Amino acid sequence: MTATMLQPRPSLGRRIWSEGWRLVVAAFAGLIAFGVVWPELDTDGWSDARLGLGLLADLGAGLLALVLYCFRHRAPLLVTLLVIATSTVSTIAAGAGVLALVSLATRRRPVEIAVGAVAMLVTGLIGDALVFPGGDVPMWQTVAVSVIFLALVVVVGVAIGQRRALVQSLRERAALLERDQQLREDRAREQERAHLAREMHDVLGHRLSLVALHAGALEYRGRSLSPDETVEAAGVVRAEAHSALTELRDVLGVLREPGDTASVGGTAPPQPTLRDLPALLQEARASGALVTATVDDASAGAPDAVGRHAYRVVQEALTNARRHAPGQPVTVAVDVLGGPALRVRVSNPTAGPPGPDAPRPGGHGLRGLAERARLVGGTFSAGRDADGSHVVEVVLPWTA
Repeated sequence: MTATMLQPRPSLGRRIWSEGWRLVVAAFAGLIAFGVVWPELDTDGWSDARLGLGLLADLGAGLLALVLYCFRHRAPLLVTLLVIATSTVSTIAAGAGVLALVSLATRRRPVEIAVGAVAMLVTGLIGDALVFPGGDVPMWQTVAVSVIFLALVVVVGVAIGQRRALVQSLRERAALLERDQQLREDRAREQERAHLAREMHDVLGHRLSLVALHAGALEYRGRSLSPDETVEAAGVVRAEAHSALTELRDVLGVLREPGDTASVGGTAPPQPTLRDLPALLQEARASGALVTATVDDASAGAPDAVGRHAYRVVQEALTNARRHAPGQPVTVAVDVLGGPALRVRVSNPTAGPPGPDAPRPGGHGLRGLAERARLVGGTFSAGRDADGSHVVEVVLPWTA
């Protein structure tokens, strides 16, 4: 990623101000040089035409230097040499020449700086020889003063360039840190949404399977049911549908963006744990399932994270048993193993050999359980045992 991509382009007003004050400084320095040099010139033998032509040439070359100075960013070395060349015949161009050399030095390229400094030294000596021919100052003193002055100009330019590079590096670092922070937030948000999507699948799959079960009973046995039984079955369908909608609304309220005013609820709904397992088993029995459960008393001390995953495993296994093996007994076993670890095992006899249209194993529910186990460092297995029963077994580390 380049600096141009990270740094926004300055506004038009800022660019005008940046160029404007430099032109004012260059013009002011040139006028000072004009006021110092011209009164010292020996113009007694000059005609009015020659004097006027000299003043116009000085002014014209100075204005040309100021115009060229504005294009220094497009061709820094070339523009600097042209501006310095005009300062040979124009005192007003002297300020623009000095600022052009400073701007060239900010690039911190030794070859360019050396070429510009030598060019200014040579043009300065030529201009001095033209303006003050046969002066009393020795040449070595003029050269020494010029070299010291040029060294100061170059040092100022290099210092400005280093400061600009430092500011730019800090801006780039701040931009990269901001982008990295944004990426981490986006990644965390996606992980949380994936987690909520798994919770939504587990919750809604269980609720909707109960709705489908009781709705199917009403469809096939509706004429043989008494009015009270029909009302009771319809009430169960309504209650489960209402529960599904409530849980869906809670999850969607978390999935909405924080600034969405239509968001319903701002925090995730409380998640069930093993303490809620008896209610889940009772709900499955109330729907007509034959559920036998064996729960180790020590499992009550499991951390909430472990208990939540164990609860979802049982819930998803009961839903799959109700969907793929209706009417078959289901055995649930929750044991505490050494390590310690929590083992959840749900088994049920299959309804017979799978037909060509039967759902294939490894659906979204089982993949979700495998992902749950993987995220906490546990193990997952699902399939038929030696007796032909379908078994779902998950082992979760106690420290998850």
